Amino acid sequence: MVQRIPGRDLPAPAMTCHDVERWLVAAFMAFTSSGIFSVRPNRLQPNDPEEMRATFDWVVFSGEVLGRGSEERIALLTWARATARRRIKRHRRLRLLRDVPGGTVTDYCNEVGIWRRTFDRRRKRACERLANAWNERNSR
Repeated sequence: MVQRIPGRDLPAPAMTCHDVERWLVAAFMAFTSSGIFSVRPNRLQPNDPEEMRATFDWVVFSGEVLGRGSEERIALLTWARATARRRIKRHRRLRLLRDVPGGTVTDYCNEVGIWRRTFDRRRKRACERLANAWNERNSR
């Protein structure tokens, strides 16, 4: 089933890697104290089954598609959390409201012992896989 834009006979635009990144950053901006892994998936169900998943469900969706402990997923979620942290620290009002844990991508790469370029390749690959999985799921 192809999603349609209400009131028009046009298919909804496909999910891109950029869209996936925006959803994940939004999730970590909303839940600043959460780690990149959740104990269990969200149990809430939308009222409308055709409705897009909630922001924080993208973290769960990444585990379903990429595997909970995959290097690609860890790279993508680490990047999203670091990006959200940086945006919150730059935003004056948010900075006053929230204490944001975590570090930078460079800190993570140094800690794990990988090159930044390797990290970025993993992140990009994960992002593309998630966008493709989302588009395949919604094209049925």
